[in-house]
Amino acid sequence: MDKNQSSYPLSAQIEQFRRDWRKENSRIVDIFVLLILVGLPLVFQDFYFNILVVKYYYYCAMVIGMVVFTVIVAIIYIRRDKLYFGGETLKLIRGDLKVSSLQIVDWAMIAFALAAVISTLQSEYVYESFWGNEGRYCGLFLILLYTICYFLVTRCFNFKRWYIDVFLGTSVIVCFLGILHFFNLDPLGFKKNISPDDYNIFVSTFGNINTYTSYLALPIGVSSVLFAIEKNLKRKIWYYICMTLAFMAIIMGVSDNAYLTLFALLGLLPLYLFGDRKGINAYVAILSTFFTVILTIDWIESIMGDKVQEISGIFNFFTRIPGLWIVVLVLWGMTGISYLRNRKLDQQGKKAKATNLYRYLWLILVLGGVSAILFVLYDANFMGNGARYGAAANYFVLDDTWGTGRGYVWKLAWKIYKDFPIVHKLFGYGPDTFGVITVQNFWEDMMKITNQKYENVHNEYLQYLVTIGIIGLIAYLTFLGTALVRMIHIGHRTPVVMAFVFAVICYCVQAVVNISVPMVMPIVMLLIMMGIAAGREECGVS
Repeated sequence: MDKNQSSYPLSAQIEQFRRDWRKENSRIVDIFVLLILVGLPLVFQDFYFNILVVKYYYYCAMVIGMVVFTVIVAIIYIRRDKLYFGGETLKLIRGDLKVSSLQIVDWAMIAFALAAVISTLQSEYVYESFWGNEGRYCGLFLILLYTICYFLVTRCFNFKRWYIDVFLGTSVIVCFLGILHFFNLDPLGFKKNISPDDYNIFVSTFGNINTYTSYLALPIGVSSVLFAIEKNLKRKIWYYICMTLAFMAIIMGVSDNAYLTLFALLGLLPLYLFGDRKGINAYVAILSTFFTVILTIDWIESIMGDKVQEISGIFNFFTRIPGLWIVVLVLWGMTGISYLRNRKLDQQGKKAKATNLYRYLWLILVLGGVSAILFVLYDANFMGNGARYGAAANYFVLDDTWGTGRGYVWKLAWKIYKDFPIVHKLFGYGPDTFGVITVQNFWEDMMKITNQKYENVHNEYLQYLVTIGIIGLIAYLTFLGTALVRMIHIGHRTPVVMAFVFAVICYCVQAVVNISVPMVMPIVMLLIMMGIAAGREECGVS
């Protein structure tokens, strides 16, 4: 305690003491948040051969380090509190720790952790459930780390705007390496000793292309929103560069999973931006950029041939759009005209009027599109009319080969869940134990039909249903839903938080065909935590 404070009233001294303690906690959490944002995407040791393990241990070390340092600071301040104030500060803190202070999203996080605990305790494989060592290390231990990190970050993190720029700067490095790999350039030697069969499906600092594209869902969501809402020209250019690189990288990642991210972003972004003419202008610019990237990559493939990786699948549906280059020119023309019109109105002192009309019209369009897709899925799979959809039937007919075996493993996961006893229906077989079930009970069937081992459902939500049960899945979905609602509420007064909202939405949509891994999910959780932390009254955004 500062000697100059000794003349202050005791209550003022205690309050200053609490502020100092809080400030120390914030410094610790801020540092470790930064280390996770930058370190987790970039860290590696033996290239792709142990990349999952290295990133998993890195995240564990960061969260444990955060806990250790906050505990050390707590011990120091508790001793000082007893020495100077007779323990009065600690009594006040305990008094503030009321159950009523917890928000719905906090309870959802607790419920998710408790469901995982119960799932582990009732599992026949407690050890495997705790560590997740038979899967992707997404066991109870990792979920507990998420929970601890959640409460530390949401209570102590001091949100600053530059953290977003650090996150995007890191993603630029990831994108740049991924783009180089698309051109078969490997400056860091990641692919030096990799099997020829795996050469094209491992990329950048994440390894598997599906993991890589699931990470890119985050910077795409963040940079697109920030580009749209930013008023400062230099920042706007920076966000545009990040967005364009992310568009290029996710398409050059050569994974059809990426298009779920892109459809989610381009399909839902108008519901936020179409509130005024400037938002509409920004969206048209984003759409123009996206199709320009498509056209550019198609041009690169046509002139470079086998010097770059081949892109097929959904990408070809875009490149076969009649007169795509005309579409791009029209979009850029609309962008330019809209920009000039907005600039003229601004010079005349006319503010952009807020209206929900275009949002409602777009919502009707989105609902119509979703309904059409659901009808096609029903028609192709339950009515047996898949042939009528031609080449698109490969995406709508969910047979065993659909989605490189996802059709098979989804059906298998549902069969496993239906055959569970009631306790496993409620709390699952144990976190990340799907591989235990499949190897023990369906090995011959897997080898016969797909010739590969499945230790994950390749659908994050179905994975949770089987491993932590319907209770755990509901808790997880409630956490995601309440976190998004909370961040949207915060976004009304702190618009940058909406960037986190769309990043999480993009991730959640692509998670329908992807898996949760400790290379990406910790960053998703961290963006949620940062967004919620930005809503604290004492947390300034600059």
